[in-house]
Amino acid sequence: MLLQKNSITKILIGLTLFLNYSLSFGQPSSMNKITGYVTHDNVPLNNVNIFVKGTDRKAITNKKGQYSLQASEKEVIQYSFVGMKPVEIVVEDVTDFLNVKMAKVVSDLEEVLVEGDENVKSFGTKKQKRPKVSTAYGDIDRRSFSNAVQIIEGKDLWLGSGNIAQSLQNQLALSGYGSFGIRPTGTFSGRKTALWDIDGMIFENNPPHVDLVDVDYVAVLRSVASTTLYGMRGASGVIVVRTKGASKSEVLKQQLGFRNQSKYKNDALPYRDFSFNTEYLKKLERVPNQELYDSYKDLSAQYKNSPSFYLDVSNFFRIEKRNKKMSLAVLEDMEEAFDQNPEALKALAYTYQELGEKSKAIKVYYKIAFLRSSYTQSFRDLANAYIKNKQYKEGWDMYLRYLQRGNKLQDKGIEQIVYNEMKSLYLQKKKVAKIKEVFIPKDKKNNPESDLRVVFEWNTSEAEFKFEFVDPKLNSFVYEHSMEKNSERVADQKAKGYSSEEFFIYDMNSGDWLINMTYLGNKKYDPTYLKATVYKNWGRKNQKEETKVFKLSDLNNKVQLFKFNSTIPVSSAVSSN
Repeated sequence: MLLQKNSITKILIGLTLFLNYSLSFGQPSSMNKITGYVTHDNVPLNNVNIFVKGTDRKAITNKKGQYSLQASEKEVIQYSFVGMKPVEIVVEDVTDFLNVKMAKVVSDLEEVLVEGDENVKSFGTKKQKRPKVSTAYGDIDRRSFSNAVQIIEGKDLWLGSGNIAQSLQNQLALSGYGSFGIRPTGTFSGRKTALWDIDGMIFENNPPHVDLVDVDYVAVLRSVASTTLYGMRGASGVIVVRTKGASKSEVLKQQLGFRNQSKYKNDALPYRDFSFNTEYLKKLERVPNQELYDSYKDLSAQYKNSPSFYLDVSNFFRIEKRNKKMSLAVLEDMEEAFDQNPEALKALAYTYQELGEKSKAIKVYYKIAFLRSSYTQSFRDLANAYIKNKQYKEGWDMYLRYLQRGNKLQDKGIEQIVYNEMKSLYLQKKKVAKIKEVFIPKDKKNNPESDLRVVFEWNTSEAEFKFEFVDPKLNSFVYEHSMEKNSERVADQKAKGYSSEEFFIYDMNSGDWLINMTYLGNKKYDPTYLKATVYKNWGRKNQKEETKVFKLSDLNNKVQLFKFNSTIPVSSAVSSN
């Protein structure tokens, strides 16, 4: 994407000066006292070495796995133990408690094999050929991709072919000689031609000439894996070609994570909000309506340090007591009580957006942008909040602020999200937003469309979960966001300051789709708040959206967040009982 400046003047002058001030002087850096427990398979680990990188501050866990040390924002804490994978965590402004789960080191070269039928089995170890595949966005583990990756060794290519595409003809059973597609059942289909990744360089149509003698291997990526890894351009699959002379240093090291393709087992439970089982809500249930607010105020003295208390009570007043005014009053109290806590404010802003209180959401996102002016997510969230309030010019100007800070529009992470939203705003609201800049898309397709775009955001960067997408034929595609499976992605999020992911779904005409989620925790005892924004008919004139906020506290249970198809409006699968 190129952005040509015809004239950029007077862009949100007040906010610009405000953010420039925070950028110049920053927020005061202080030492955080951080405590927590280190475990493996729920068993405490004794004598885990913990230290703050680049300093002499360190700690060792006791028999209970407990530790305590001090660290400042942006410093990195490393946890190491014999036989376990080292863990590194970037300290944030709100970090004060970290429960760390360690995993055993598993060799990339060996795996245990079980072969034969159920009556005759043989056990042994065997080196797995090419356990990892190098892509433009980092290495991916073939074991996690299961059958979604097909490998063709360079020595198996037909050297008499005129080009790489023709040589792959027989192995892949595809048609055409350059622009062909990979469209198996279960793919989030969109583009009709496969994307080429040749030694880290991306080509959307015919690939350049590659000497077949120099080819080391070819990897064909199918399913949601290619869509998530490469964005919308990988919707019809990706053909990865690596030559013998390709250096890993020439390939981007950003790894998005591990995905699996399998059959859905119908094992997701309806999402249930267990907030109504809390002690404080049980007490409020017994109080007469005319005394509710006073009783809430009395309870708030006891739970003043709990953001979830305010959010739960607000929901209780709105849903159970049908008192919106009192519900919003509780949220206003929360905003005042946690005006220096960006994670609590994020959960509050999510709630305002779910309720349609768009102006209130903008106000809260504005506060977060001041507290976290170095976070890329702050600029994107404020821009997005403006757009939801039909303040298109302000939204566009905030995206420009994102770019003026030196941020890029790449094909990954927050950069890809901002690019997609800027492109959509430019193509659909250019006149209304009075956009004077010229936005030149990265791809040739003028207006990227999809049946569904889903954006997940969460209020704490330590949150971990698995997202499962189930197509009408019950093919299951899993994306795991965790330190163990996706450490490079988590590190990128911490470094750039964002906590969000987007997914696209195409071809919804064939039946129901499901989105399930398994919550894995957030290294502390407070719940995580997950905001899911579903855009139906993304990029089209009839685009609609729905925002839902989910309180996550129930660990390791798969729950259904959404069920939708092409004819029924987007709906969430939610139970509050």
